[in-house]
Amino acid sequence: MTIVKRDSMGESYCALRASRYGLHVPRERQGGAKGRDLGIRVGAVVALAAAVAFVAWLVVRHHNSSSPSAATTSTSSTQRPAPKRPVVIGATAQSLKTLAAVGNRPIYWLGPQRNTTYELTQTPDGKIYIRYLPPGVKVGDRKGGYPLVGTYPVQDGYKAVQTAAKESGAHTFKIPRGGLAVVNDAAPTNVYFAYPGTNQQIEVFDPNPTRARRLVATGAVRPIR
Repeated sequence: MTIVKRDSMGESYCALRASRYGLHVPRERQGGAKGRDLGIRVGAVVALAAAVAFVAWLVVRHHNSSSPSAATTSTSSTQRPAPKRPVVIGATAQSLKTLAAVGNRPIYWLGPQRNTTYELTQTPDGKIYIRYLPPGVKVGDRKGGYPLVGTYPVQDGYKAVQTAAKESGAHTFKIPRGGLAVVNDAAPTNVYFAYPGTNQQIEVFDPNPTRARRLVATGAVRPIR
């Protein structure tokens, strides 16, 4: 889901990847193994249980981790382990703000939207997705085509974006607060950006390529406060 390429070029190499919610994926089909690795399971009871477990895990990590790698080390009997499967729940603007407050890194979004359901997904490897669903669309819907913001843990995310800029069909542009964004002709609906000195990479998907780029270029994609 991130633009961190998982092929022979190495984990640090940056290449365009579309999000796996039924979106256009030019270089790997959704039906492949990578397209299925989310393993999303949404049941009648999962929303409440997952929300409690997710927030509890973030609180524990916030208070007990002194470095990013600490989350992967063995935990004491009082700690909750990281979720083994992706957590997918419906959220409110307030619950997202609470979540961001207890985390140890920024979570990006498009801000509050009227008549919208916020779908929150968190994966075991630390990726966080916020998808904006219109009225009538249920959490967990796999049809895609809805705006999404992904926040990914990537070592030196700014350098990764610079590397992606060297790919054929790539275009870069500066964004507010000193960031750098990249978009590739192969997936114009997906824009990726990062800021110097951070270990994060942010993806913005919008079915309208022009709007996707404008959201990033104007600084509309920002950390939850």
